Amino acid sequence: MRPRPLQALDLHAFPILYVDDEPDNLRVFELTFRREFTVLTASSAEEGMEILNANPIAVVLSDQRMPGVTGVEFLARARSLDPRVIRMLVTAYGDVEILGNAINDGSIYRYIPKPWEPEDMRLTLRRAIETYALDEERTALLRELETINRLSRSLHQEMDLGRLVGQLLNVMHKDLGFDGGALLFFDEEGDNLRWKSLFPAESELSSCLRKIELTRPEASDFLDRVLLGHTQRLSMQDVEDYEGPVHRWLTEVSAEELLVIPLMGKKGVVGALAVDNRSGSRGFGPGDLRLLDGLATQAVVALENARLVEDLRAARAQVQRADRLGTLGTLAAGLAHEINNPLVSINTFVNLAPEMREERDDAFWGDYHRLALGELARLRGLVGRMAGLGSGDSPDPTGNHAEVDMGQTARDVTALLEGQAARGQVRLVCQELEEPLRVKGDRDQLHQVLLNLVLNGLAATPAGGTVEVGILRDPQEPESWLQIRVRDEGCGIAGDDLERIFDPFFTTKSPDGGSGLGLMVVHQIVSEHGGSIEVKSQLDLGTVFRVRLPQTAVSTAPPSRTA
Repeated sequence: MRPRPLQALDLHAFPILYVDDEPDNLRVFELTFRREFTVLTASSAEEGMEILNANPIAVVLSDQRMPGVTGVEFLARARSLDPRVIRMLVTAYGDVEILGNAINDGSIYRYIPKPWEPEDMRLTLRRAIETYALDEERTALLRELETINRLSRSLHQEMDLGRLVGQLLNVMHKDLGFDGGALLFFDEEGDNLRWKSLFPAESELSSCLRKIELTRPEASDFLDRVLLGHTQRLSMQDVEDYEGPVHRWLTEVSAEELLVIPLMGKKGVVGALAVDNRSGSRGFGPGDLRLLDGLATQAVVALENARLVEDLRAARAQVQRADRLGTLGTLAAGLAHEINNPLVSINTFVNLAPEMREERDDAFWGDYHRLALGELARLRGLVGRMAGLGSGDSPDPTGNHAEVDMGQTARDVTALLEGQAARGQVRLVCQELEEPLRVKGDRDQLHQVLLNLVLNGLAATPAGGTVEVGILRDPQEPESWLQIRVRDEGCGIAGDDLERIFDPFFTTKSPDGGSGLGLMVVHQIVSEHGGSIEVKSQLDLGTVFRVRLPQTAVSTAPPSRTA
C-alpha cells in the first residue's frame, strides 16, 4: 500500500483556479501554464466561489486587491468550503502584518509577489500540487487502512473455514462494492487452480465459471504469474492474447477488467482472489489495487488460521476417539466377569428348556425362569450403559445439547464400575443428592468425564480405600453452577506432576497402564461445556477433582438414592 511516486503525477488531474479582477493578468496566466496544468480563471470572488462549488480544485490563487473583498477573505472562504485545497495569495501590495496573520491562521499556504517569474511560478504550482496529492494520498491510505482493519477483525473472528470463505466473498461484494469475483485455491502440486467459491453464488454465470479448468497444460503462463505473486489486470481489450481458460473466463464474465490477486501464505502462494466490474459500474483504480492487496494479506492469515483450527479439531476428535476406545477396553476387561456370571445361568436355562418342556417343574419354570430373566435384564442394563462409550462419532461442541441430569449420570457410572471396584476391594460411593442438578450438554461426553475421573480414582486407590462421587451445588454460586466432585484415597500426585496432568500423553502410570489422554479429554470436554476443572492432591493422602459446570433450572424431584 505505497503512495504513487510524485514524478508519476498527472499534473492535469489537479485543476488550478486563478482569481484576479484584471483580465490581462488572467489571460497571461492561462496562456503561460495551460499546456502543463488544467487552468480555470475567475474575475471576481463570487465567480471564484461558483467554480469552487462546481469543480474539484487542488490549488487556488487569488489577487489581494479586488472589488468588494480582499484576496485573504476570499481564500478564507475557500478554506471553509474545502480545507484540503492549497491557497496562495498573489499581491504587489504586500502588507506584512496582513500576510503574516493570513499565513499564521492558515488562510493561505504562501504568498507570491507581483510581478512573478514564469519559472518560479511553475515550480511553485508543481510543489503545491505535490503537497495536495500527498495529502490526498495520505487520506486515502488512512481510509483504506481503516477499512482493512475493520474487515480483518471481522475475518479473524471466524474460525470455521466454510463460513470464513463465505464471509470473505460477502465482504468483497457488499462492503467493497465489486460486481463479482471468486476465491480459488491451488492443489498440492500447484498444477491446478480450483474454484473454491464465487459471488454472486447462486447464478448461471457462477455455474459456467466452475466448468472452466485452470490447469497447467492449458494456462501455464497465467498460473506461473500467480505462483510468482504477480497481480494481474486482465482486460477485455486484450482478450485474444490470453490462454484458452483465461480467455473463456473473461468472455463469460463480460467485464472490461478482471483483477487476480495472489494469496501469499507462509509456504508460498496458496490461491488467488479475483474480482471484476462486470456491471460496468466503475473501473479499477490504484486505491482498489491497494485495498485488495491489503485484504488478500489479511484473508490468507485468516484462512490459514481456520485451516489450522480445522486440523486441530480433527486431531482432537481422533484423540477423543482413541481415549474412548481405550476406556471401553478397560471396561470390557472389567465387565467380562460381570457378564460371564449371568451368562452361565441363562445358558443353563436355555440348554435345559427342551428337556423340561414336558415337565411341570415349578422350581425350573418358576424360580429358575425368573432368575434367567433377571440375569438377562442385568446384561441389558450393562450393555445400555456401555452403548455410548464405543461410538466413533466426533464430538461436536456446537451440536444439539440437551438437559443432562448429572445425578443420574453419576449413578449410572457408579453402577457400571461397582463390580470393578469390588474386585479391587475398593468402596465406591455415590453421595445422596437432595435434588436433581442438570446441565445443558452432551450426555455421552459428560458421562465420559465422570467415567474417566472415577476410573483414575479406582486405579490409584489401594484395597480397603474409598472413592467418593458427589454432585452438589457449587458453594460459591449455588444458584447457577453445580460441582462434580470425585475424591479418592489413593497415592496422590506429586507437585511437579500436578501441573502437567492435563497435558496430552502425560501419565504417571506404567507404559501399559494408560495413554495419558484421559484427563486431557476431560479438560477439553469440560471447557467446551463452559466449565472448569481443578485438582488438589497430597502424596499418600489422595486426590480430589472438582468440576464446575453451569446448571440449568432446577425442577422438583424425589431425592436420589445412594448407589
